[in-house]
Amino acid sequence: MRILLIQPPYDLQPDDERQAMPPLGLAYIAAVLERAGYGVRILDCVAEGFQHLTPLADGRRRHGLPAEALTRVIQESDPAIVGVSCLFSSQSPAAHDVCALVKRVAPTAITIMGGAHPSALPRETLADQNVDVVALGEGERSMLRLVQALERGTFPPPQTNGLAFRDGDEIRVDPLTERIVEIDSLPPPARHLLPMRQYFDHRAPHGSIVKRNPCTNMITSRGCPAQCCFCSIHNVWGRKFRYHSAARVIAEIETLIADYGVREIQFEDDNLTLHKRRMEEICRTIVDRGIDITWSTPNGVAVYALDEKLLSLMREAGCHHLTLGIESGSEHTLKEIIGKPLRLDRVQPIVRACRKLGVGVSAFFVVGFPGETRKEMQKTFDFALSLDVDTLNFFTATPYPGTRLYQQCIEQGLIETPVDFARLRIGRPLISTTEWSAQELVGMAREAQARFYRRAARRHPVRFFTTVLNKFAREPGYIARKALDTIFPHRFRPAGVDT
Repeated sequence: MRILLIQPPYDLQPDDERQAMPPLGLAYIAAVLERAGYGVRILDCVAEGFQHLTPLADGRRRHGLPAEALTRVIQESDPAIVGVSCLFSSQSPAAHDVCALVKRVAPTAITIMGGAHPSALPRETLADQNVDVVALGEGERSMLRLVQALERGTFPPPQTNGLAFRDGDEIRVDPLTERIVEIDSLPPPARHLLPMRQYFDHRAPHGSIVKRNPCTNMITSRGCPAQCCFCSIHNVWGRKFRYHSAARVIAEIETLIADYGVREIQFEDDNLTLHKRRMEEICRTIVDRGIDITWSTPNGVAVYALDEKLLSLMREAGCHHLTLGIESGSEHTLKEIIGKPLRLDRVQPIVRACRKLGVGVSAFFVVGFPGETRKEMQKTFDFALSLDVDTLNFFTATPYPGTRLYQQCIEQGLIETPVDFARLRIGRPLISTTEWSAQELVGMAREAQARFYRRAARRHPVRFFTTVLNKFAREPGYIARKALDTIFPHRFRPAGVDT
């Protein structure tokens, strides 16, 4: 039985950077299927078509293989099953287009869509007749059961946990309740099925702060116990924290070095350091074995899961940059609106410790929640600007499906329905309240961002321009536009106008 797993093209706004990193979710699923004896192919449309941008009607660009190239791959593969990844709601149009293309080229193939968006909205996803099945949450076990059932000619499979599908005129949704507790039982992601050399050549990882190449990504844990109102990752990984053992993490690092010459790793975990003893063991092993690796955390790491002792060990083990998910500079917003378990008095000591140890620091903040006042947002801007960090990012609250924020916005009529999922982007707010409008929110966030860059250029010119040059080397046109628009917002664009 031939199985094709597809990472669809990405739809980019005019000022979005191009990125290409291994789709580890598909690689884990492929590894499980291969272990069971199935032939699997992974097609990463972004990596394979990195130089190709197809203009879309609304000003966006579709980044990756064009339809004619994807058609050829489907014809060559002649798959019985096609799995399509859809991590983000804004990418759902491209994922649905891929499923439609599959049905035109290989009409008998079974199409399966998985990822955060279809996991949150399985019924809406299956309203598209080109999608046959939705794999809910982490897909390794449910995909294997589904493939085995299809091979036997049995559908639906005897166990439907973690699957949504049409049963006659009805849509059946069986939520995933059996998560993989011992994730060491999973084989390593099937990177041999991915174009690893192309990722290294493109040099377009998540975030721009990379010290050494070749650089690639890893995920060493799953699940987040926090209850942040805007985060949709629990739709995939759930809330229970599960993790690879230190020995398994070290083995994967050493394999990446030996097989691919990797010199830097980006840990994409949501909670890399939540289990401190595990993190200490990982770091001590790297040091004791003299493993030549540097690493960072571009997806963010929880401040409450760090202390100076652990930071010192992480630095010794090759950590050169941390991104901190702080979210707000208002205790009220953190506790009463977002639901993040963070005390702000812990932030400055962690930032100072990073500075003392020579670890670079970036920080994420989110503004524009329903119930948040201008005064609370100003607290966030002021707090963020008080931090001695390398980069600062102000995102606007985005109501992703499957989050408390999404449900609140639907119930209170704060966003238009039906929701245009292509517009769900962290830099393009949709929410307006009686306190502020979406356009005013853009202006406030952009002005705060501009203040940071002007101050950074003045106080730490070498550090600032090194960061800018690193970005420029990857995406010169994007950076030229972004630099002028960000540092001098009122001169190059009317205040309050959406970017």
